[in-house]
Amino acid sequence: MSLRDLAVIAVVFGLLPVCLARPWVGVLTWSWLGYMNPHRLTWGIAYSMPFGMMVMGMTLLGLPFSRDVKAPPRTTEVFLLTALWGWFLVTTIFAYYPADAWEQFVKVSKILFGAYLTLMLLQDERKLRALIWIIALSLGFFGFKGGIWAITTGGHNQVLGPPESFISGNTEIGLALNMVIPILFYLRRQETRTWLRRLLLAMALFSMVGSLFTYSRGALLGLLVILPLLFLKSRAKVLILPLLVAAALVGPSLMPAGWTERMHTIETYDQDISANQRLNSWWVAYQLAKDSPILGGGFRTFSMEIYQAYIPGYIYANQQQDAHSIYFQVLAEHGFPGLALFLLLMASTFVSLRYLVHVTKNRPDQLWINDCAKMIEVSLVAYAVSGAFLSMSYFDLFYHLVAITVLLKAFVARSAAAVPAPGTGVAPAPAPVTVG
Repeated sequence: MSLRDLAVIAVVFGLLPVCLARPWVGVLTWSWLGYMNPHRLTWGIAYSMPFGMMVMGMTLLGLPFSRDVKAPPRTTEVFLLTALWGWFLVTTIFAYYPADAWEQFVKVSKILFGAYLTLMLLQDERKLRALIWIIALSLGFFGFKGGIWAITTGGHNQVLGPPESFISGNTEIGLALNMVIPILFYLRRQETRTWLRRLLLAMALFSMVGSLFTYSRGALLGLLVILPLLFLKSRAKVLILPLLVAAALVGPSLMPAGWTERMHTIETYDQDISANQRLNSWWVAYQLAKDSPILGGGFRTFSMEIYQAYIPGYIYANQQQDAHSIYFQVLAEHGFPGLALFLLLMASTFVSLRYLVHVTKNRPDQLWINDCAKMIEVSLVAYAVSGAFLSMSYFDLFYHLVAITVLLKAFVARSAAAVPAPGTGVAPAPAPVTVG
């Protein structure tokens, strides 16, 4: 047993009693395990230990006795999230491959349940900020490490995520890094300690490098979209603009030939095997949805049998077929109603973030909410763009960002309800948090 194994075991087992006594800490610990996967960075007994199950078990045991438990805020996003989860259940009941579908439904339900626990237990600014820190540092760690590794090795190899995790592949970690970069900039903007501001900036910059050297074309497109948005939302435009210009002019010449050749296939996608496989997957997903427009095929419906049903004689070396798109994945697996709910959830979250930016822009006490909403917007844009090219429809971070947006709206609504009534100097009676 290595020191890494001992360290991870000691930390997790040390946190278990705290998760029982304070279930909100369980949500934070669960998130840390889910995003950073520290056990996957070991080589011994800790590698395969069910830490997540342990933490969630202690959290649920402590839930009935916790004073922190509150009903989720009544918002459009919560309604859509509940409807989407319910629809997943319906499509699983009628799935083409029931055994595989039920297994995946359980996994996705854990992710959605984690989002609900966030809504129920983190209705406090301090706790919510702690969650944001954990998400940023957990994923930022891989960006920091991956960026340094890419630079020191000349960028000739792919940056990958922790093995046997949701973000183990190059395209998956590329999406995750693109989504966490804006969150790192948000935390840096709020931080006053110089050393920590520098660390967060280094994490963000190395994450950009790490995202590039995943060799994922979807990650590159996502990065090209979020960089201008970060510039537009930054308060230090004069400093950032020269960096962007220099990166655009000098960066391509510093890239290894393998990376350049890979990215050039974006222009010649019709001659690239991987790109053609993606187009085939989208075609199969659309045809399947046409044949089963209401229920789709259920979770894990992409099989060689399905491919050959729509593309006779289809053979591909990789037997693990994939939708290669969050949109086509939901469409094929859950039909047009499932896709509609998924898109409405995403759109409603964007609308709520715009609302938050508008109502908090002249409120010094809510400046952190304004900054947070702006950066979550950019993070969701990264998900919408990079996710168009890989199957990450059930990525934890998307649903966590939805939950964070809901809680930010609840904070704003609670603050508005506490404003004294005109002419009385007395605050109105607290009302239930119900926001658009």
